Amino acid sequence: MSEQNNNAEQHAKDSNQAFADKYGKKKTFSSTQVDESVVKENIANPSSFDQHNKKAVDPQKRALAQYIYLVRGVDAGRNAWYYVLVERLKVQLFLKALNDDIIHLEKYGKILYSAYGDEPPANVTQAIKDEYGIS
Repeated sequence: MSEQNNNAEQHAKDSNQAFADKYGKKKTFSSTQVDESVVKENIANPSSFDQHNKKAVDPQKRALAQYIYLVRGVDAGRNAWYYVLVERLKVQLFLKALNDDIIHLEKYGKILYSAYGDEPPANVTQAIKDEYGIS
């Protein structure tokens, strides 16, 4: 009977705590605290620094990567490029529309990045690769 009382008391004590207090992270870090093993490894192998700093790619975004297209064309008389995330059900229509003289890319999906010029900058291409897990 006393074990049931102890469990009931513990449950009552736990239920009075806020969710964040009960389950929140207790340990905090400041800018001066650094994991020494990572630093030592990075000094010994600088390429490992990139591996530690890469964010995990959302599996849903990784699945969408196959629907990203780089489209080059002319807009208002100037060369332009567009990274377009085409809706899965509109891919065939999009590919067919690429042969037309005029195409409204926003009808087929979301324009992720665009600008005037012949090629997208390397940092934009890298951002797409990182966000969608493209190798």
